[in-house]
Amino acid sequence: MTRTFLHSFDPPTANPVTGPTVNLDVAAIEDAGIREVLQTPGAAYGAWSILDALLTPTGSGTPFIFKEPLGQAREVKVALSGLFGRFIARAYLERYFNLSIFAHLGSRVIDLDGRRKVRIKRLSRGDLPDWIACASDLSSLTVAEAKGCHDAGGPAAALARAWKQAARIDVTARGRKVTVKRIAVATRWGMAVSGPADAHLSVKNPVDEGEPVKPEEKDALFIGLLRLHIANLIRPLGHAELSDVLKRMTHQPFANRLRADLQTARSLLDAAPVQDVEKASAIGGLVGGIVTRAGPVNNADISGADQEALARLNLRPIFVGIDRDLIRAAIDAEPEAVRVRLTETAQPDDFARSDRAGGWIVPLGQERRIIGGT
Repeated sequence: MTRTFLHSFDPPTANPVTGPTVNLDVAAIEDAGIREVLQTPGAAYGAWSILDALLTPTGSGTPFIFKEPLGQAREVKVALSGLFGRFIARAYLERYFNLSIFAHLGSRVIDLDGRRKVRIKRLSRGDLPDWIACASDLSSLTVAEAKGCHDAGGPAAALARAWKQAARIDVTARGRKVTVKRIAVATRWGMAVSGPADAHLSVKNPVDEGEPVKPEEKDALFIGLLRLHIANLIRPLGHAELSDVLKRMTHQPFANRLRADLQTARSLLDAAPVQDVEKASAIGGLVGGIVTRAGPVNNADISGADQEALARLNLRPIFVGIDRDLIRAAIDAEPEAVRVRLTETAQPDDFARSDRAGGWIVPLGQERRIIGGT
């Protein structure tokens, strides 16, 4: 079911849509929320699974309007605005900018390749932007920040704050600044009662030109980004050791230790349980886990009957997984193999949904079940 936002874009010449509104599918927003909650450090509870129930029941193609304000206390409003703002922004970036690989930025500067000195450089004090992201063909390097707000006057102030945050870092290769897109996304919520009536989505998106970098440095940058994307997603799904070694590989400056990490990562991947989607022969060889409204299920072996029971209890069980061959290519730092794997057209499926980054979200129940593979 699609919902609409009043849309503004700076610069207008780069606007990816025509007309005054932008459409986003609620299911796509929830999928973005699943990935966002799993990849962000902290408890992975199912905040994505309540979104549709909070919206006015006016049907597909209508404005994205909440039934009532997101709580009464200011702290609650700020927290939920920030969370839902990230869901909306990620769904928007995935659809309209074709971004599919997201690495989250915390409070510290991170390396993307320690040996080649490809890293994130902090430019000023304050919170770092939410993401460094790229497209599935390892292009369109993007620094992005999302904000949500309830400002009666519109999203301009929130957009300004987001833009200031998006400008707080550079991506550098051996000290040389790399060309990036900087995107700030601000969502002003609309309320059916006791709040602003219209939902706005405002975006600022200029390109920040950098210096030329060597092809091998550019490949290392994107491989590091993909390794972090995979590591952050699989960690809460029961693959903490593999996640840790993938992260360690991004900042390891010593060749002999990197070789040891590489061997460890290969061994952990070989030992990881591999899952297939029942009744979907084109989707298989996935490494991941089952997630419900209450968060990830720690038990790696959930029977088909248990999956159906979780669905009957309205816990909305889903399987979140990543293609094992893609993980192997990321471990081995094979950019061409990654590009081929990611740019292959995924077979359409009535139930499973691809994120174009080797990942799948599979709603579970009577129609679809996850089965153990080899």
